[in-house]
Amino acid sequence: MHITRRYFLQSTGALAVYCGINPLCTLADVGMTPADVKPVTKGKTFVAIFLRGGMDGLNFIVPFKDPGYLQLRRTIAIPAPGQDNGALDLDGFFGLHPRAAALAPLFKNGTAMALHAVGYDLNTRSHFEEQDTWETGVTGNTVASDGWLNRHLITSQGHGPVRAISIGNVLPRILRGKAQAFALSGISDLKLPGADNVDDVQMAAALEHAYCTPPREHRAAAQDLLAQTAQTTIDGIQFIKAKMATMVATTVEYPKTDIGRQLQQVAQLIKADIGLEVAEIDYGGWDTHGNQGGATTGQYGDLVQRLSEGLAAFVQDLGDRLNDTLVLTLSDFGRTAAENGTGGTDHGWANCMLAVGGGIATTSAGGIVKPVLSKWPGLAKEQLHQERDLLHTTDFRDVLGEVVSVHLGNPQIKTVLPSHDFKPVGLLKGALV
Repeated sequence: MHITRRYFLQSTGALAVYCGINPLCTLADVGMTPADVKPVTKGKTFVAIFLRGGMDGLNFIVPFKDPGYLQLRRTIAIPAPGQDNGALDLDGFFGLHPRAAALAPLFKNGTAMALHAVGYDLNTRSHFEEQDTWETGVTGNTVASDGWLNRHLITSQGHGPVRAISIGNVLPRILRGKAQAFALSGISDLKLPGADNVDDVQMAAALEHAYCTPPREHRAAAQDLLAQTAQTTIDGIQFIKAKMATMVATTVEYPKTDIGRQLQQVAQLIKADIGLEVAEIDYGGWDTHGNQGGATTGQYGDLVQRLSEGLAAFVQDLGDRLNDTLVLTLSDFGRTAAENGTGGTDHGWANCMLAVGGGIATTSAGGIVKPVLSKWPGLAKEQLHQERDLLHTTDFRDVLGEVVSVHLGNPQIKTVLPSHDFKPVGLLKGALV
């Protein structure tokens, strides 16, 4: 099996530029010079888990005290705490889906927090458009934008040779841009597909005839880009392999699921001290239009349990390193407040986000743990967006801006997330509220 040129370009983020399509951010584009690029906070890692398909936040962080909840979801509602298969009480108003029980201790000890009613005001309910919006951090013209995490990388200086990795076959939009990022299908197989005996000369030959031929006026620049990208990719993979070879295997037992395997690999990369700053995982299957299920049955509960058990193992595996790690879930959009006629939910509006880490501001000055951060809008008909969806009261870009500025330590949030007036959220310790 030979190296595929398309795989190489996609996995290193070079495809768009190589094809002569170059909408990606440079320092000059945003009025910055190399002198403006400052080091980020050393040792911090941000893990983004994208729940592809539109996760139903109302059945994950359950507003059981809102009288509208049971009225809108007569067959798929999660029962209140204390009832059979009821939600796990978080704060007397919100509860946790019972199949997310592995996360319950994290909420109690202040390691986990949910943000509810998060979204933005131009939601189109389109998977394609909304995934692009959440990954680029740009509303409207997402086609001409790179990923917001890549803009973070290009506007800041890291502390190691491998700053950003996605565990998957293709680099996701959120990491695409001019800054170097890697897509790895798995750290147990650190090579490009079929590249067991490939040296630098063979790599160059494999790239000689590219998947798309650049226009003549771009050809020299494209060849330079590929040469640089090929070498940095080879160097990066060799560096990771050398680091991983010296590591002791974890004794923590992860669930034998895809999301469990991905989280285990991210934990290994964090502990390898390669300078990893950003990791991304895709976790799909959340488009639950039919047979969503409630507390004990249906595909939704299976997805929730796999995510929860994987995160619980991840937290145990990291140990003290969790103090410098933040995990955040993202999704296309929430689901309709009311169930549909097929026992599911349709494309909706606001949603919840799950945050896990050591720097979360879950404990107030009085020592009270606050597991859910939300300006709850309510589920009565007149309180819903267009009388059908949970209304958003927190803009998702405010959450991401706090991640960039407070956790990662990059002050360039107006460049990373442009055209937005930021408001404080209070998710992280040290954030303005």
